Amino acid sequence: MDVISILSGVKNKVLDAKNYDLLKHAYDLQNQNIEQLKNNNEALKESNKLLQERVNQLKDENDSLIKSVNELTQRLSQLENDRTPAGLSKVALAILDLYRQRDTTDLWKEGEIISALNFGKIQIECGIDELRNAKMIAQSMAGTYDIRYSLTVKGKKYLA
Repeated sequence: MDVISILSGVKNKVLDAKNYDLLKHAYDLQNQNIEQLKNNNEALKESNKLLQERVNQLKDENDSLIKSVNELTQRLSQLENDRTPAGLSKVALAILDLYRQRDTTDLWKEGEIISALNFGKIQIECGIDELRNAKMIAQSMAGTYDIRYSLTVKGKKYLA
């Protein structure tokens, strides 16, 4: 109910009991509306407070999760570094990858390693020497022309 329109309606009129009751009723309704708005405002403040607490809780959880992810990423990186022998060249790693691709524990120098990789003979021999020094492969002779390289236990663990 619009109080202003009621007041305009009783302007220049005598305030009798009927008009008084009308005004009283209008003001009572307005007071009820004001009280309802106050209650709604308090409820919104409480709701806002609860939502802010939840936001802070979620931020803390997010920070914790980010910290955990960073720690796990660091551990994974460390595990990968531990798994890869330090200082192996890309040729040596390519030779190890050739074992993995062929799914074998034995490769022949001339027949498989040199023909399969796009590196020069000297580079491949250096890579083989690196792997032998790292005790990842072992050399054995098979006749007079070709050398067989077998994975050692360390080499097998690396490829596993």
